[in-house]
Amino acid sequence: CVLRGCVPKKLLVYSSKYAHDFEESRGYGWKYESDPVHDWSTMIANKNAELQRLTGVYKNILKNAGVALFEGRGK
Repeated sequence: CVLRGCVPKKLLVYSSKYAHDFEESRGYGWKYESDPVHDWSTMIANKNAELQRLTGVYKNILKNAGVALFEGRGK
């Protein structure tokens, strides 16, 4: 769930809310030189970097607990 579902989904949902927040902020006195522009590739790269970071954290936890880790993929 953490690496394939929950966290990636939350990162994508969280990033999608900024467009609305930018629009609403104008009512609170915020002004922008131009409309915000979303860069999908940057968002995906940052999501992937966070997932790699989490993978490292979990691997270290397992290593420190003395767990033998066998990496691979099933098919």
